[in-house]
Amino acid sequence: MSASINALFSATTASATATAAKWKPGSGATEVEGGWKAAKPDGSGASSVLSALKGGEDSVELSGLAKSLTGVAGKVFASLGSKGRAMLDEFVKSGKMSEEDVAMGLRELATSAVKNRFVKERAPDEEDKAWSEKGVAANKAMEIQRDRMGKAMEALNEVRTAAYAAYDKDQDSEAFMARMAPADQRFQAETADINREVEETAGGNPGDVMLKTINYFLKKGETEFNKLDFGLEVEGGEGGLLKSNDAKGEAAAELMSTLGFTAKFYRNGLAEYAAGVDIPGIGRGQVDKNIPNPEKFEPSAKEEAEAAGLPPPQMPPTVLTTTQTPGLQGFAKVVEEARSSLDATYTAMAKEGKAVNYSDPTGKDVDRLFGGFDRRSLYAIASNADGKFSKNEQEAAQSIMARQQKEAMDAADPLGTDKAAAYRAGVKFLDKASEEEKGSVNWSVQRAVLQYSYEKTTQETGAKMERLGYGSALASVLKDALEAQGAKSADALKAVGGKSFGGENTGYVSDLKSLSLFRDFLPNLSVRGAGGPMSVTV
Repeated sequence: MSASINALFSATTASATATAAKWKPGSGATEVEGGWKAAKPDGSGASSVLSALKGGEDSVELSGLAKSLTGVAGKVFASLGSKGRAMLDEFVKSGKMSEEDVAMGLRELATSAVKNRFVKERAPDEEDKAWSEKGVAANKAMEIQRDRMGKAMEALNEVRTAAYAAYDKDQDSEAFMARMAPADQRFQAETADINREVEETAGGNPGDVMLKTINYFLKKGETEFNKLDFGLEVEGGEGGLLKSNDAKGEAAAELMSTLGFTAKFYRNGLAEYAAGVDIPGIGRGQVDKNIPNPEKFEPSAKEEAEAAGLPPPQMPPTVLTTTQTPGLQGFAKVVEEARSSLDATYTAMAKEGKAVNYSDPTGKDVDRLFGGFDRRSLYAIASNADGKFSKNEQEAAQSIMARQQKEAMDAADPLGTDKAAAYRAGVKFLDKASEEEKGSVNWSVQRAVLQYSYEKTTQETGAKMERLGYGSALASVLKDALEAQGAKSADALKAVGGKSFGGENTGYVSDLKSLSLFRDFLPNLSVRGAGGPMSVTV
């Protein structure tokens, strides 16, 4: 297991705990209940960012881009080293990107960096600790397996070498088998004993346990982050952090990367910025200096100033505050209303002397029961939120959701001649889903397969490809696994063990382990973060 994933299993947080204060809007801004905001202390606008860039030297000439960037984008830009800033300046001067595009890209990078800090440093709850112990146990079991199997193979190979040497002399195959038989029996017995010890140590197959543990922390961190509605923008206010999975921000960041603005140029500066963000319940952090091959990354503005003996950039702190988030309570109300609506319809049908027939091919009863539900309510039922819905109800909601997705795809490709358009439409449809649905395994599976199929089909036809972002950390992992498999675009969903898109045959995925992708082999995966892919090798 890689060291980077080990950080997820830490039971402590490296940052001091901060007290969350209730955010109050400034004049002219509208307060958004439950939203995390970038506070705007005195001097936090463009002028202070320009002062930070000057770093105490009045002779420094500022580019038009530097002067235009404010808020989070300005702070990240000021944190970058000179080469990174010069590269972004050139993008604007050459017309490859607009100032607005650069600002959105920097805000996306900032959002990813702060989100990564939140995921890694949030205080663990009891469930986290329990899963951490499972991960540690599985890792220990794998070490036992490697050590004991290595020794067992060495012993078997010694006997095999001697047996082959004897066979070269006597050419007696029966004697060869007789010499090998005891060693083969010992090896089989040793293997069985190793497997027993490994499963006892890990509490099951260590690969399965490790995969479930990784999936838990990926999903839990994403879910907790989304619950907090981290960085929701204030209408008309300072350019703060973006909403999770902001399409424009992701597209702008990906364009910058395509043009050459990679982690080499922003890793250190972005780390400085993220460490200075005051996250409620976590506080400010420290820049991790223990990174592989640090010489490959350009120095931050602070590091350049220190090397030149100049004062470091002085920027106002980014302080994030929050009110109590009503997201879960809101979804609980959706669940309650969905349950009440179904019960009311059942009661009405009973009074009419009608029994519900979920198997009716006309779908009349299902349409009557579920026809008035929006997507969020359907997800509440399909996912069996709070355990309040029957299997028939779940399957009906799942089927309707799949049908909606298929209808969106068919509308984009009515003649069935443009599969790329259909796959793209499917991605766009899923990206409009609620935050609760986006946190589900099923959403990430569907999103990953559709994006993979879209990109592969587009590459095969040579058409222009639209950057669709990553969707979620888990969707990114699954897409990487499909790429590792080299799955065919038409069979991508089957490659992970799902069924066809849309209609009655669509399998709703609630557990990664149910997918053949994870039953048949354990891929070398990656999770994209602010500084590039994070190894999740198991």
